[in-house]
Amino acid sequence: MILIESGRDQFEPSIQALNDVIFAGKRHRELNPNSYYHQYLPPELRGVSRVRQFGGTSNVWTGKWKYLQSSDFEARPWVDNSGWPISFTDLLEHYRSAGKDYGFGDLEAEAMRPEIVALRAKIAAHGLKMSSFYWEETPTRTAVRFGEEMRRLKNLQVVLGATVTELKLDDSCQRVTAISCSSLEGRELIVEGETVILAAGAFETARILLASNSQLPDGIGNAHDLVGRFYTDHPKHHTGSLRPGSLAQEYAQELQYAPKPRFCICFALDDVTQQEQKLLEHVLYLQPIYEKPLERLWRNFRGRPAYRDDNDSISTYRVKFVTEQAPHKGSRVKLAKEPDKLGKKKLEVDWCFTDQDRQSMEKTIKLLTHRFAEAKLGTFEFGDDPPNLETMTDAAHQMGTTRMGNRPEEGVVDTNCRVFGTENLYVASSAVFPTGPSYSPTFTILALARRLGQHLLQTTLVNK
Repeated sequence: MILIESGRDQFEPSIQALNDVIFAGKRHRELNPNSYYHQYLPPELRGVSRVRQFGGTSNVWTGKWKYLQSSDFEARPWVDNSGWPISFTDLLEHYRSAGKDYGFGDLEAEAMRPEIVALRAKIAAHGLKMSSFYWEETPTRTAVRFGEEMRRLKNLQVVLGATVTELKLDDSCQRVTAISCSSLEGRELIVEGETVILAAGAFETARILLASNSQLPDGIGNAHDLVGRFYTDHPKHHTGSLRPGSLAQEYAQELQYAPKPRFCICFALDDVTQQEQKLLEHVLYLQPIYEKPLERLWRNFRGRPAYRDDNDSISTYRVKFVTEQAPHKGSRVKLAKEPDKLGKKKLEVDWCFTDQDRQSMEKTIKLLTHRFAEAKLGTFEFGDDPPNLETMTDAAHQMGTTRMGNRPEEGVVDTNCRVFGTENLYVASSAVFPTGPSYSPTFTILALARRLGQHLLQTTLVNK
């Protein structure tokens, strides 16, 4: 087995520059040493959403692990192109095995903890729902955690600094026979194998398929012009605040963000409301902001009691509002005319939204504001910067460019993540997500990869 990685052990800006894209629509956040994002990282990584380095984007990830919910896989009549061709139960065993192997907390047990059950019931009476995610103390960095083990494995060879430039097919154009790679130093490499898995992000996966066009002019898997289409991310707003009400005060311990590792919760409108109002799934995260000395002094002067969690007295909550984007063909990535440093075409990204995206977000904010107040969770304050899709940032959750479908007319890969029209080419990535509710996709990527591994193992055994 051979693992081909564009980056090297250490971060190299010249290799990172191969990630540069041309924005035709809304821009993504980019490298910014003064960025709000990733302040704990070295300046050269702050604000970036994709990293070309051994370990990939896990090198900047914050370490939040969350299942998708069962309803996330179901088709919603009011959301075009929604629904997965697999179900939550198809991934559950893989979620569980990954959580056990990685040493995560048990999300299913957490959902049944008495405090969580009680809070869920109280907010359900007001048309709200909540779900939990596990936040690691130290985010899993693939190269740090597994790098040495990967190097020691006798059946694995890791090749660094090799950027895939094209997949070569046999005469039938149905089987990948070779992978062409290049380095910035001018070296060329051809890799051959029985099975090829594209385990890259939504951008890079689409680029490789589209750039493999010397035998198929439109690229591999693109017979129905679907490669690169249905691109989605999670626009997010992070400057709002919540003045806590009595229910938030009662469950302050459940709303903590520290110390880690720990379980945290997020909120959304319940499924009935989403269906009745024809809304997408938008989610709120609440982060405690603790009192400063002057605030504490002023509170004591006014004779008000302290509102505390296990860490300190709470002043307010920072509100992060994360939105689901409706999948549509016009939001896409494609090959641009401009070449990169390897002489290959860059990607052009046209990240755009629909009227449904805008209307759903506006209506959701109004309903959440009313229901949070009604449930006594608190009062929102957005000031002069209310959530707006045009000004919100991406969440570095690129999805959908090689979506999963039952037929080639519906997607780029089948239910086993095999690229339609090929015999031995697979995708292990959020690129295959047909829809992306407002959560971190990482756990689902890992579950899909494990499911794919099980499929390939079973296929190998049957063919022996």
